Amino acid sequence: MEMTMTETSNTPDTVPRQPPRTSRRRVTVAAGIVAALAIGGIGGAGASRLIHRWEPERVMLLQPEAIAQFKDDTVVAAKGTVAEIFGNKFILQDDSGRALIDTGPRGEDVRIADKGEAVTVQGRFDRGVLHAQLLVRPDGSTQAFGPPRPPRPPHPPIDGPEARRGPPPPPPPGPDAPPAR
Repeated sequence: MEMTMTETSNTPDTVPRQPPRTSRRRVTVAAGIVAALAIGGIGGAGASRLIHRWEPERVMLLQPEAIAQFKDDTVVAAKGTVAEIFGNKFILQDDSGRALIDTGPRGEDVRIADKGEAVTVQGRFDRGVLHAQLLVRPDGSTQAFGPPRPPRPPHPPIDGPEARRGPPPPPPPGPDAPPAR
């Protein structure tokens, strides 16, 4: 087989083909697709979090019960009248007794209720205090104070040196104290 030369150049008429550069192009396209999917996934997750923050909390309303029947570390609801107000805390009174209602930090800068107003309060009752999660006024308007804290873990039994604590030791003798025997 003979190759012929053209008059204008010293190269043969049939130039051997170079291998196509498709492998580099495929890698570039694949990397672009992966990057686009990753950016879309991250953006979608961020948008989802943002939407869930604006979504109102769902609260299951409980049936009110008598204040005298409250038990520690339980979620309860009470209906009564506001007897006293102390900043972000107030006393709720019903026919069975009274309870201190703590609205927490979210109750400091808002009008909670007026003295003598009938309200329903829901939250966690712990150590004689109802930590309010929700307050419902007679007109149906509500004020949310945040979710109740989880119940406290039970205390382990006291053993060892803590269990054998006695009265505190006497104070050290002063300069006027009689000498020790």
